[in-house]
Amino acid sequence: MTSYEAIMRAVNPAFPPTGEQRLVIESDAPAILVVAGAGSGKTATMANRIAYHVARGVVRPDEVLGLTFTRKAAGELALRVESSLAAVRRAGLMPAAPEDGRARRSILERATVSTYNAFASDIAQAHGMLVGGDPSARLITEAERWQVMSDVVASSSVDPDVAGTASPARIVEVSLALAAGLIDNGLTVDRARDFFHREAAAFRRLAADRRRFSGMPEVSRDWSKVKDTSFSLQIACLPIVEAYFERKRSEGIVEFADQVATAAALVRAHPAIGRDIAARYRLVLLDEYQDTSVGQAEFLTSALAPEGMPGRSVCAVGDPNQAIYGWRGASSNALADFARRFGARLGGTTQLSLSTSFRSDRAILDAANAVASGLKAEGVEVKRLTARTGAGPGRVAEVRAESRDDSYRAVARRIREVTSEASAEGRQAEIAVLCRKRSYMDPMAESLRELGVPYEIVGGESLVMRPEILTVRAALGVAVNPARNDLLLRLLTLWGIGASDLRALHAWSVELARKQTERTGLDPRSEASLVEALADLPEGCRFTVPARERLAAVAAILERLRSCVHLPLDELIAHCVSILGLEVASAGSQRVKTSIDSFIALGRDYQDQHPGSGLAEFAAWLDMVDRHEHGGEGESGVDELPVDDVDVHPGVVQIMTVHAAKGLEWRDLVAVPELVEGQFAPRESGLSSWVSDAGIFPFPLRRDAAHLPAFRAADHEGKIEAGQAYHRFLREDLPEHESREARRLAYVAFTRPTEELLLAGYSRRDGRDVARSAFLEDVRRRTAAVPAAGAASGSPEESPAPGPPDPAAPGSAEGGSSPSSGPSLAPGCTPRGRDEQPGAVPDYSGRPLWPTDVLRVPSAARLAEGRDGRAGTRAESRADRAHAVRMLIAEKVEGTREHTRRRPYMTATEVVHMAEDPEGFLAQQRRPIPRRPSRAARTGTELHARIAEFYERPATLDVDAVLSAAEQPVDQDAVTREEERRMLGVFEASRWAALSPLAIEEGLAVVVGGRIVRCTVDAVFDTSAQPDLPDVTIVDWKTGRRPDAAGLASRELQLAIYRIAWAKAHGTPLQSVGACFVYLRDGGTLMAGDLDEQQIAARMDELSR
Repeated sequence: MTSYEAIMRAVNPAFPPTGEQRLVIESDAPAILVVAGAGSGKTATMANRIAYHVARGVVRPDEVLGLTFTRKAAGELALRVESSLAAVRRAGLMPAAPEDGRARRSILERATVSTYNAFASDIAQAHGMLVGGDPSARLITEAERWQVMSDVVASSSVDPDVAGTASPARIVEVSLALAAGLIDNGLTVDRARDFFHREAAAFRRLAADRRRFSGMPEVSRDWSKVKDTSFSLQIACLPIVEAYFERKRSEGIVEFADQVATAAALVRAHPAIGRDIAARYRLVLLDEYQDTSVGQAEFLTSALAPEGMPGRSVCAVGDPNQAIYGWRGASSNALADFARRFGARLGGTTQLSLSTSFRSDRAILDAANAVASGLKAEGVEVKRLTARTGAGPGRVAEVRAESRDDSYRAVARRIREVTSEASAEGRQAEIAVLCRKRSYMDPMAESLRELGVPYEIVGGESLVMRPEILTVRAALGVAVNPARNDLLLRLLTLWGIGASDLRALHAWSVELARKQTERTGLDPRSEASLVEALADLPEGCRFTVPARERLAAVAAILERLRSCVHLPLDELIAHCVSILGLEVASAGSQRVKTSIDSFIALGRDYQDQHPGSGLAEFAAWLDMVDRHEHGGEGESGVDELPVDDVDVHPGVVQIMTVHAAKGLEWRDLVAVPELVEGQFAPRESGLSSWVSDAGIFPFPLRRDAAHLPAFRAADHEGKIEAGQAYHRFLREDLPEHESREARRLAYVAFTRPTEELLLAGYSRRDGRDVARSAFLEDVRRRTAAVPAAGAASGSPEESPAPGPPDPAAPGSAEGGSSPSSGPSLAPGCTPRGRDEQPGAVPDYSGRPLWPTDVLRVPSAARLAEGRDGRAGTRAESRADRAHAVRMLIAEKVEGTREHTRRRPYMTATEVVHMAEDPEGFLAQQRRPIPRRPSRAARTGTELHARIAEFYERPATLDVDAVLSAAEQPVDQDAVTREEERRMLGVFEASRWAALSPLAIEEGLAVVVGGRIVRCTVDAVFDTSAQPDLPDVTIVDWKTGRRPDAAGLASRELQLAIYRIAWAKAHGTPLQSVGACFVYLRDGGTLMAGDLDEQQIAARMDELSR
């Protein structure tokens, strides 16, 4: 039998596993619990465990199951597993193929790696009819849940005496919370109704108790706020929840929670299904187990650990310190529950640990251990993180500015400094700012924008809430619903209509409505229509001349939009963008172009999923998305959808929530803002609970109630006892629970960087002193390197605020200087940049807001006379700025090439377009024009999606790749459904359909010649067994015709970028990676892209010049 050492040498000779990892890899215990600290290499360890047991003949690849939470994590694990098994095959260490033909084929099959939800969905779709499920049901999004529930509420009658003063939106919110809670916890509506009635009766009984809380003023105050609680709103919403469930059944739609519930019901009602699943998978890996809900855990236990089935091993991997999804039912006690549940079924549990961090340097680990010291995991031993061999000293620094704005500006200057240092080393810096609340993102982005530092907001900034998309939505919304005065005002703001002209328009709308009422004799409307007033402007001098012209222009735009509302949504959106002139107003912004393209795709996808729908339904759905998928300014996570495809992008500062950052790492710097009391700190007041907030599902009804703060009115006989219990619940138990959640979130944030962690706060806000967060104090207290000056006190004198920008600083977009990082908390480390003296903070109050008035230019005469509403000197200043603007516009025409060279990144498709038509590409950068969606583009999109589905992977098509004119069929409209089917048949008959992919539709980024290039590869195959191909082959599917010789040269550049990106991302020698085009019209294959990195960089330099 092959030895452990031989297998590990084959899999990864450069990085042998640690002793802890070896224990995990070799273990054959039936139930294994692995507590894996942040950055401890758990994915590599799981892949090595699979390779080890397959190589030793314990299991076949098709008997392995790996489950995790996101598609991205599942793809990474699948890639690691396939790479490890391929390495074992190349080394000749695979067991001899059995004689049986079926078993022989199984040796070549892949391990099953999926997400928890997809695994449950497959079971529900395959067998759901046995428990009344609909296998053809469509999965709906969060926004669609709100839309369906809103329709149910609108058609339901709610007794106002029962529901109180709740608005329809509040009723929708409470009803959805109840529906989700019932599904997740396996409860019936009748069970919930009984609970609420009993609690309501108990509160009425306690309210009748006339005894006083003598000597207990705090108890009395807390109890007075809930003594009249009657649970009437929840009781009133239960019939709505029943109607909602019925609506989902009748329309054939389901939520993720429904799929898990159906799968769980299946394995409970039909144990044979669970035994069949368990027999199929003899080696099981459950990743990120701390994030599973109790419902998921019960399902997994029934499906993967049926009693009386030995010879199997189930390994759960997780970290209780990273259990940050308690708001959706997950619990930090999930790992202890695994030991109990699976141990009882499989004969005991073995606990192992991974405590060596391969990510962070020593000072950062000290900070992480300091904040984790306040966490205690029930029933699980959690070791302190230790540094890897050769780890650097690391740096943990604090920003302690006087004001909140100063704090963000200091962080931005430190980021710019680190970016400059990385550039001096010939690379792009990896930097992130991690926020507890989404409301922190805007001030951080603003501070970076002031310094000209490229950034992107990940996850927290919804596409539908971006300024350019809000403008498009406003125009479309008014076109379909002229009563939306609120949307019209945004358009009028874009056109620079002043306050006096807006008042005149409103007055005219009121007058017009009155005249129409007198003429028709109908009841007057509650609100006059500005749109109608806009379409029928009066003669005379009510409006200024420029305003009249602009109002007429807006009216004409709306009329043009109304005339084409019948178009498909994607074409209508593109038309709207064009007539609004957004590509001109945005001055060629790549971010705006990307937003518009994404919004066009969103409209197309919505109409594909909702046949028969039009603009009115799409606009209503967008409002739902706005309010309930990314709206609000709550904590990250509470109302946030999982961010599934986040990647680290060097050269661009990534601003995101801590929840979105989980599982990621940044080499150079991670900054965490708002580490002050009341913000990113333990929560001690202002907490909501199910007792006072009907939108929170009651803790006593949850499956994990044993691990939650407990209070039930029905458990208490008298008011005094109940009041004291509620006071303990509200002031002790609940804050302790919520503070542990916040501490785990801080631990996740603090363990993301490799080299530097920047902890930011301030000393005053709203005229009051603000103390440091307890998490920051833990770091200061428990790390031994607090400097003597400024470490013990938070006074501004000891920790100076950041200084003013230095006009002489090199490399500055506007002459800013590097930040004062505050006192360093790491031993033996010094700041990378120079020190600064405290000084005045610059005034940024004159900073323009978006959208700006691109039409209003003060006349020269008015500026000269100073009659623009300001003092003469201010007018002169504006004249100077107007002149500067004209100069900048002139420079832009000549400077687009330099802009292209300075852009933070390019896509591989853009590199191809630049090679094919340099002048056309630069013109598009100067004035982006949205492309009209073509039939050929849709053909490419659908075929890519079907091919990805063939391999059971999600498609993330780079749409630009199928929009190149050189690739499209001569007659685009002639592409028929029959031709689409024929091209899919060509693929299915090709050699590629029989190969196992290493990756499908994977996004990659690579630095070539100092430029970041991003790309999405269609497919990557392990072709080490193919004699005519290298070890790894990248395939790019093409639906168009073959390019000519000139076109091939530019396309070859694209494949060359793919090869280098894959080789660098996966540590594969470049010569072992090939690439080819596969033309689905004729099945032809064209190998290309045989360029090295220097040749690609030279080509890009030549094109840029």
